[in-house]
Amino acid sequence: MDGHPAFDLDWNLVRTFVAVAREGSLAGGARSLGIAHPTAARHIQNLEDSLGMMLFSRTTQGLVLNDAGTCLDQAARVMHKSALAFQAASDTMREQPVQRVRISVAELLAGLLPDVMMSELSACAQTSMTIDIVVTDDLLNLLERDADIALRHVRPEQQELLCKKVGVLQIGVFAHRDYVAEFGMLTRASASAHRFVEGLTRDYITRGAAQRGLKIDNSQIVLRSDSMSCQRAAVQAGCGVAAFPLWMARGEPDWVSVIAADQAVDIDVWLVARPEVRDSEQLSRIFKCLGDGLAERLV
Repeated sequence: MDGHPAFDLDWNLVRTFVAVAREGSLAGGARSLGIAHPTAARHIQNLEDSLGMMLFSRTTQGLVLNDAGTCLDQAARVMHKSALAFQAASDTMREQPVQRVRISVAELLAGLLPDVMMSELSACAQTSMTIDIVVTDDLLNLLERDADIALRHVRPEQQELLCKKVGVLQIGVFAHRDYVAEFGMLTRASASAHRFVEGLTRDYITRGAAQRGLKIDNSQIVLRSDSMSCQRAAVQAGCGVAAFPLWMARGEPDWVSVIAADQAVDIDVWLVARPEVRDSEQLSRIFKCLGDGLAERLV
């Protein structure tokens, strides 16, 4: 039985197959695993060669599982879950220090983390541990070890996860003082005269205005970008009005809040971790450091 060809199958190929099937593309699968696109393509090709069958249909929209791939996908997911369980069990037994910690955070909060984690970053310099800050709006799957710790703006539904609300992130609306001198404050009466800097996929300004009965026409949006640094530069250059976390705006002495303080939007911040974090002194310390530091800086 030990000589069965299945025992010669490279688990890394199956792991990549599961990721690509889940994401629907080589690029998405590679990104979720933290490997290069050509590596993911090679893994899929090697797996198909070893099995002697095609697993995906190549379309202009991406990779789609064919009948064989759909059949094997369920078995592969069972292997994937078992491998994760095996790794989790081994983590609790392993004596050597944690080598790498992955923390997932949206860009709204990412700029706060180096200051919040200064003590841990200093400690890392004395050890072999590396902290990876993954800046993304995607809700990475902690139970599948896509990250160890995450900061989220919605409470997770998985009860197995460690979860703690650490505060509220306040979002205001700001413009450069030179812009305000020319266009004035943002009010219901003056809204149509203003220019706006908006997100490409995150329309904070448009949605926030609509909730307050203000309509922003597309012609008033002079720049769209999901990059906070790009939006920040646009406001600094006087291009228009944009939404920013209050902690970020406080670092810009030439910015002016163009709405009343009581009109700021509050977003809950949850600190979340995979359950194995409690079994590691190092990970538990980082979890506590993040929670305590953010609680001091958020409302």
